[in-house]
Amino acid sequence: MNIKEVAKLAGVSTSTVSKVINGKDKDISEKTRVRVLEVVKESNYIPYLKFLEKENLKSCLIGLIIRKDHKEREAIVVGVESAANRHGYHLIVHYIDNTEEIMECVESMIQKKVSGIIIDSEEWFPLGKFEDMTVYLSQTRRFDERQKITFYYRLSEAGRLAAERLMESGHQKIACIIDKKDSSITDGYKFAMHSRNLQIKNTWIYEGESIEDIEKRGIPECLDENITAVICRSWEITYCLCKAADRNRKIVPHELSVIAIGDDLLLKVLGDGVTAVELPAEEVSVRAVECLMKMIQGETHVELAKELNPSILERGSIMEPVRDRQGEKIVVVGSMNLDITIEMSRIPIAGETQIVKSVRQFPGGKGGNQAVGVGKLGGQVYMIGCLGNDMDGKLIYDSLLENHVRTEGVAFDRSMATGKAYINLDKDGESTIAVYQGANRGLNIAHLNRFQHLIQNAKYCLLSLEISEEIAEYAVKCCKRCHTEVILKPSNIEYIKEELLECIDYLVPNEKELHAIVPGERTIEQKAECLRKKGVKNVIVTLGAKGCYVQNAEYSLYVPGIAFGAVDTTGGADSFISALAVYLSEGKELLPAIRFAVYASGISVTRYGAQQSLPDRKAVDVYEDEIYRK
Repeated sequence: MNIKEVAKLAGVSTSTVSKVINGKDKDISEKTRVRVLEVVKESNYIPYLKFLEKENLKSCLIGLIIRKDHKEREAIVVGVESAANRHGYHLIVHYIDNTEEIMECVESMIQKKVSGIIIDSEEWFPLGKFEDMTVYLSQTRRFDERQKITFYYRLSEAGRLAAERLMESGHQKIACIIDKKDSSITDGYKFAMHSRNLQIKNTWIYEGESIEDIEKRGIPECLDENITAVICRSWEITYCLCKAADRNRKIVPHELSVIAIGDDLLLKVLGDGVTAVELPAEEVSVRAVECLMKMIQGETHVELAKELNPSILERGSIMEPVRDRQGEKIVVVGSMNLDITIEMSRIPIAGETQIVKSVRQFPGGKGGNQAVGVGKLGGQVYMIGCLGNDMDGKLIYDSLLENHVRTEGVAFDRSMATGKAYINLDKDGESTIAVYQGANRGLNIAHLNRFQHLIQNAKYCLLSLEISEEIAEYAVKCCKRCHTEVILKPSNIEYIKEELLECIDYLVPNEKELHAIVPGERTIEQKAECLRKKGVKNVIVTLGAKGCYVQNAEYSLYVPGIAFGAVDTTGGADSFISALAVYLSEGKELLPAIRFAVYASGISVTRYGAQQSLPDRKAVDVYEDEIYRK
């Protein structure tokens, strides 16, 4: 806009415009003077600023200094401009590459007589008298305390929200892919994961130098880690991830859940819509302008730092992991030990010395084994128990996490070592076991009460009697109150109180345990019937390679075993119970569930160790046709 255009709009000569602007308008009528000033003001004719300064008036300009690489730059500019326009102000925007350019931009804006400035920076700048006309914007709480007025939101909070949203849907293997300059998102992600005691692998986090770097290296690395969900910093990263998932034949969200930090139009139309953490960038901008207007009008302000919080925009890109959708919840209450397996030709008798062939160490314990067995087979499982705060405890804990076991109910005891099980294994795969309880003794009534909600929300509770009799009884009664069905393995016990038998839905002893619980010369069928008369709804007696015997109100029959060559029977019973629980939790009938369990336990005894030997779902599903045909 030049002086000729102003004169034309006002319907006067250029000399008249010049006289008005320069204060030489004594011979000009007030009506003409006002009309010229209105046109000058509306057109933001720069020489008019001199007139305002002379008359000690404010301009109708505010300045915004913002980083070029700010991902919410557009939202901030729109927010500032629309709010400024509502107050009759115009906006001057300077885009910068780095903070070193800010002072130069400020000086340029002061020369243009802006009334106030909004600066996107965590740093403070000495602006002299203009400090009282300056508002700062930030994406972190860690800004310079010398800033008098700052409006901010935290990217770390956005990272925490994104991770918690995915964990609410059952995800544990969550990747985080961001730009390097937005590393505070990773802080929030890590905080959320650690709060749930979830493991974080370094390969699940990628902080890229550029979108090209992320597409070429970051996304392929994360997808190779068998993760089930991804947090993406921007729509660009989200788009690249969805393309890569499509190439790898991973369907979003059925096989891979995705959440973006920062919203964009593309996220609304990509696939079925991508769930996003909406950053309050525009709202922060509007608040900043409103505050700046009050400062321009002379209202005094004490130092102010105002935080606005991100929020979740739900769309269609998050689902529960496939393994969590297969069945109802299963909780395991029991022991967790480090299994020390001693392999020899035969188990020594009293006074005899045997040469040991090998010694192996594996995570174990009846409770831990059963929980891992359920997790490997795709069940949704929660563990309640105690570990020592030592290397053995951390090894077992990592095994739980690796095998999809939820660990909210696991506590670390600082006063006792992790439990140990010393397993003597002969050449035929038969074993004897001696157990040191250790930290398992820390599993008490207070601990169970603290995690009673896990039992209450579960369909089945797997319980083994390596824990104390008092705790086992309390757990059974708790299940009864919560209408949770009990699957009990009566290991390390010679009898069970009759008042507890009526609370047991599935009793799964081996032949030796059955004869200990019901002594005498009666047959397996008769002893099972005796237990049923005392209240047990289903008695399933495992018979090793021979299979098992099952009795309930509907039938009494033997289910044959499978001719797998046994090398280590340590995890066989735990594999049987885990598989039984998983199939039942999926709504299957009892007999198919027992056959599924027979195959699972048959596979496990062909491998060494307990948890290492437990089969995953694919290994058992190979025999699905045989399971149903029989």
